[in-house]
Amino acid sequence: MNRYEFYELKSWMYLPVIFIGLLGNFASFLVYRTAPMRKSTVGTLLLILSLIDILLLILITPIFVLVFLPLWEDQWQKYSFHMSFFAYSTRYVYPLCMMTKSCSLYLMVLITIERWIAVCRPLQAKVLCTNRNTLKAGIFIIIFSIVFNAPRFFDYKIGDGYLSEMWMLDTEKHWWYFMFYFIILSVIFDYALPFLIMTIANYHVIRALQESDEVITGLAVQKRKDQKTTVMLLVVTIFFAFCHLFSMFLKLAESMFGGFLTQTSFYWEVFAEFTIFLIIFHTSSTFFIYYGFSEKFRTIFHDIIRCRPRSDDVKCSTYLPVNSSGATSEVKTRKSPASV
Repeated sequence: MNRYEFYELKSWMYLPVIFIGLLGNFASFLVYRTAPMRKSTVGTLLLILSLIDILLLILITPIFVLVFLPLWEDQWQKYSFHMSFFAYSTRYVYPLCMMTKSCSLYLMVLITIERWIAVCRPLQAKVLCTNRNTLKAGIFIIIFSIVFNAPRFFDYKIGDGYLSEMWMLDTEKHWWYFMFYFIILSVIFDYALPFLIMTIANYHVIRALQESDEVITGLAVQKRKDQKTTVMLLVVTIFFAFCHLFSMFLKLAESMFGGFLTQTSFYWEVFAEFTIFLIIFHTSSTFFIYYGFSEKFRTIFHDIIRCRPRSDDVKCSTYLPVNSSGATSEVKTRKSPASV
């Protein structure tokens, strides 16, 4: 199997995963945009994350899928399209893809911090974990992701009409840029710092959950639902860290060898594609984690696909027998929102 056949094969593998991911994240967006979900900061964060992941999957498609699919039978047209489309998508779409990736990464960090505050600092949660503070943090993350990844627009330039040439990533002409920005800053802000925060916060959350299970044997219903929410978000963040771990390893290897390993060995190319697939797989699978761990998510999702309007704020009347004569009296009950 030559290189082009390999890339064509992996594109056909990516395509259904991305399609499922788009459907799943759109379904998550529909669920988390409902009023019961947006009452909590977790629901607001997961709503934003669903939108970011949809955009990320859309931007990944032209760079890693469409460019390698056999869209033309003529070999020259195929080669010309490949080189032209790859050049312009690398030049303009790839930086946008990295911006959304950074947004997704730091939203996961924010979710982890929110759970740490809710579990380990419950008295401060009502003050810190508000939708207003969450929105401010989300806006800051978006601005930071745009500013931090803006230099990537200068990584490549278009030459001869269709050829994409390395510019700032030329290790001979711009060694300082390659080492300081592409390697050092990228390792710190794309991997080391967020992973360190998530590791420490998740460790304390897991310890707190273990201690609560040991001390409190009869937890209230709402408390148990809060724990299920925390466990769900733990699964999401730990799975996220695992899927990005191999990408960090590749970045560290490039920093040690001082160049692009994917340009020197076909095996490193395969490994790089494996890291990309893991990121796509995680982005496409979050819906199934939400669905599996959150009863409230499942209930609202089922209501949506059945076209049932849902409002947890509407009072309902229940008629119950209250005396020995068999008469009934109206008892007003109010549905309480379940945990996310």
